[in-house]
Amino acid sequence: MTRILLARSADIAKTVNPQLSVEAEYGSVVVEGSVYTAAHHQKEGEYTSTNRPAPCNDTNIPIITGDVLVSHFDLDTVGGCMRAMGRYRTALDTEFDGFWNLAEFVDLNGPHKLSESGASKIDLSRLYAFWAWSQANLPRQFPADEVVDVTEHAEAAGLAITGILGGQRDMLEAGEAMRKSQDELNRISFVEAVAEVGIRTHAEFVNHLYTTPEGHPLRAVVALNPEQESVTVSLSEAVEGVSCRELVQKLWGPEAGGHDGIAGSPRDKKMTEEDLRDLGAAVVQALAPLNR
Repeated sequence: MTRILLARSADIAKTVNPQLSVEAEYGSVVVEGSVYTAAHHQKEGEYTSTNRPAPCNDTNIPIITGDVLVSHFDLDTVGGCMRAMGRYRTALDTEFDGFWNLAEFVDLNGPHKLSESGASKIDLSRLYAFWAWSQANLPRQFPADEVVDVTEHAEAAGLAITGILGGQRDMLEAGEAMRKSQDELNRISFVEAVAEVGIRTHAEFVNHLYTTPEGHPLRAVVALNPEQESVTVSLSEAVEGVSCRELVQKLWGPEAGGHDGIAGSPRDKKMTEEDLRDLGAAVVQALAPLNR
């Protein structure tokens, strides 16, 4: 029987001997399968996106009777697992190529680039339906220090996708409700855009909203959470020479932290709208060379 095993770190992944690995990529480390390796995120070598398709579109993935290793659980990974399990061929028919091409686009570019995908309305609705199902039915996070058997989740996701692609109304309606709620969150959280930096304030996480309510793209989002009294900055994509972590630490010291792509204010410091403006101005200045 096919087992889908998830390992969140390379060290844990190396304790598994999978027949197939699906996006078992940990930075520059790829943990390979003994039969086949479905990977496409490397900067060089065999497993780049120019040399390999996303697993959901990889027709070379064989049907597997042993273990499949994954590093995370998203639509692209699920699609690769569906190919390996061999029980969801109708969902992988060529009539649904647009949906799986959209899944690959999101995997490579991020959901914040969705408006640039060129996807059809029906495929966008199917994508939101899967996201809505995932939000309601999958764990938000898996343990980091052990191998986790996620076969049951993969089977459930395969059935859900089959239902979505088959036009199951309640699932598509849930997706539409999610899309509308995100559009509304975009609208009510938006304060202004300054030189492609979006300024937002809301109690929910809004640093994934890289378009204005009118649909104009943003390079960065700076957001105040008034309930948590915290400020977060994020970039829509990596910018050479710009680090979100360095920006917040320059303003508020080493207790502020995060990563180059997203970072926030110190946990013990209460942030205000003035701090939001200060960080917004710092981000605009940091990105200014791109606008010349």
